[in-house]
Amino acid sequence: MVVRVDNRTAYLNDYHFQTLCMLYYPGEKFPPMLNEADNEAYFLLEELGSGEDIKLHARVKLKAGSRVEEAEVTHGLSDFSIAADGAFAAQAAVGDAFLMAGGRLFGFLPPWGYLTGLRPVKRARYYLDKGFSKDTVRKLFVEDYKVSPVKTELSLSVAETEARMLSPYGAKDCCLYIAIPFCPTRCEYCSFVSYSNDKLFKTIPDYLDRLDEDLLRTAEAIKNTGFSLRSIYIGGGTPSVLNEAQIGRLLDRVTNGFDMSRLNEFTFESGRPDTTTLSKLKLVHSYGVDRVSINPQTTRDDVLKRIGRAHTAKQFFDGANAALSVGFKSINGDLIAGLPGDDYEGFSKSLEDLIGIGFDNITVHTLSVKNAAPLRFDETGVYDAEGENARRCVEHACERLAQAGLSPYYLYRQKNTVGNAENVGYATKGSECDYNVLMMEETNTVFACGASAITKLVAPDGGKIERIAFPKYPFEYLSAPKGIGEGKIYDFFNGDNNG
Repeated sequence: MVVRVDNRTAYLNDYHFQTLCMLYYPGEKFPPMLNEADNEAYFLLEELGSGEDIKLHARVKLKAGSRVEEAEVTHGLSDFSIAADGAFAAQAAVGDAFLMAGGRLFGFLPPWGYLTGLRPVKRARYYLDKGFSKDTVRKLFVEDYKVSPVKTELSLSVAETEARMLSPYGAKDCCLYIAIPFCPTRCEYCSFVSYSNDKLFKTIPDYLDRLDEDLLRTAEAIKNTGFSLRSIYIGGGTPSVLNEAQIGRLLDRVTNGFDMSRLNEFTFESGRPDTTTLSKLKLVHSYGVDRVSINPQTTRDDVLKRIGRAHTAKQFFDGANAALSVGFKSINGDLIAGLPGDDYEGFSKSLEDLIGIGFDNITVHTLSVKNAAPLRFDETGVYDAEGENARRCVEHACERLAQAGLSPYYLYRQKNTVGNAENVGYATKGSECDYNVLMMEETNTVFACGASAITKLVAPDGGKIERIAFPKYPFEYLSAPKGIGEGKIYDFFNGDNNG
């Protein structure tokens, strides 16, 4: 795709314009050497006037094949429901012009307007925390950001729930994430750093050795920087791909190495039904794990086969019933709307299956087609920006889960998502997963260990966030220097960021 930007201001960068384009042109690449193409976008952004009289003028021209649409918008700082600066007005002018041209060219408007970020709820919470009323934030989302009323109400609902969940957490409360990046098979839609071949499975013993060392260092860092560990999340990949001896070894290291006295929740993402057994579930429960996740994605066998998941719906039901029999505090199941071969009726049945089995947490994802995933845009035809089927599915899920007593409590968005939709976690009141909110909203430090894990350091005053990433791949992780980021952790909390 050819994207030409004539940006005569310092408010926006090229990435912002490119990200906007993906709302209507999913999967497009933006190489430095641009060639002629069927799809084109042209942006002009310029500043008019100065001081309080400043105005931001945007012109957008979009091309798809032989069709072209163009729009112009000018915004002043007084045009919005809140006090605005030049950057806000610039985003609004470009966003409004882009949606005008795109709506005419493609015949629909994205449900999230011109918001492109991962965390729309964080934006709502920012204004609510500043003292703006719900009505003001509602007006901001609908009139200024052009978010649909349905998504606006969803954002406000999640923001209120998050505020309740975050209120008990102080600046020195933290989380721990442990990555087990191995899976029995690779799902067609997945670009996650997880692996499923014999050569890599043979590295698991060495991987656990290295993980032991990093967990010991992290436990010391948490202790020496004065943090209290409140939430542990073991994810992947598929942690239940480990055998019982390996799971026991990992949980021994965690429960004996960390101060668990203030722990509020302990999650083990069992994940795949084909690696979930009653004996493994009993084992993790015996170590104090009180939350598990068993994820079918769909309960249609034909769709499971199509997406490369080597299990059946029956295996999911067996694993779910086993987890229910063990007595965990909370059990989550994931579904994905918009899977290839699935439809509204199939998704609705899968949703009823999870509700009927008695899960108190259900996460509804929307298919996002990743560049590194086996599932490709050009091979499947599953992706379209309008995504009427996927939108219908996620809206039905929101309504049906409310009827079943589950409310939305965390939300995030991804690029190239069918229908420009979102991923939402639903739960009965009191059974929400704190880690999901703490990680997503970036209010507290999250320490992380393992291949692809990212430690997120949050200054006590919330004014600065710094990330420390472990190598993505297990072989790289095993050969990496010991103590990655250890000095940075101590410098961050003992230097200028200690509040």
